[in-house]
Amino acid sequence: MSALRTWLADRFRRGRVGRAARLLPLAPSPAAIERVVAWLSRFRLLRPLMEGILPVPRMLRDETVQLEIRMAPYRLRATRVLFTITLALLLLSLVGAVVLSLLPVSGFLRAGAWLFTLLPLLGFLRTVHQMLLYYQWRFILTNKRVIIIAPEPRRSGFADVIYLKGGKIQVVDTAWSSSSLWGLFQAMTGARDVILSLTGYEFKPEGAEVKGGLRFPDVMPEDIVKLEEIIFG
Repeated sequence: MSALRTWLADRFRRGRVGRAARLLPLAPSPAAIERVVAWLSRFRLLRPLMEGILPVPRMLRDETVQLEIRMAPYRLRATRVLFTITLALLLLSLVGAVVLSLLPVSGFLRAGAWLFTLLPLLGFLRTVHQMLLYYQWRFILTNKRVIIIAPEPRRSGFADVIYLKGGKIQVVDTAWSSSSLWGLFQAMTGARDVILSLTGYEFKPEGAEVKGGLRFPDVMPEDIVKLEEIIFG
């Protein structure tokens, strides 16, 4: 019996070590989507695809993280609510379409029921994409450089890692979101879009404009203060 307990304890310990080794770095409590991507990355054929969806930055020797910024928490909470609503509507519409297919109704009504399922399906896919964006946007400041993970503008669903030498960022500007929905959340929380630039401002007759800036959406005000203190302090 003692040998059996020792064997079970050893298996349990090795299982915990194996799970910990698969967790993404810089995320002490990875979300479900991050754990799924990390698990799929174990398969050689899927690894390049998973690394393109949720890239993991390569850390240098003796490199430590000083600050990591993600989008404001309300982005994730609101997206989860929309995800639940659209998933429920999608399931209800599918059940309704199946029931109508079994009833003696006209083919036009059956086709309309199946076409109606496209609306919640599109909404569901949209919310999944918005949830993915939350985990793709990351600003990481280390003792050696700046690492920015941002969605690729020409390839929806994929992200890229940008490595910058420390001290290269010249401008940290804030702006309201172009979305009326997220702008409402910004008005209630004080969050803003942060524009990061390597070159500075371009002065025009009507005012100043950031040149070649990267727009990081929905950053909480306390994170903006930390970012400014570390970069300019």
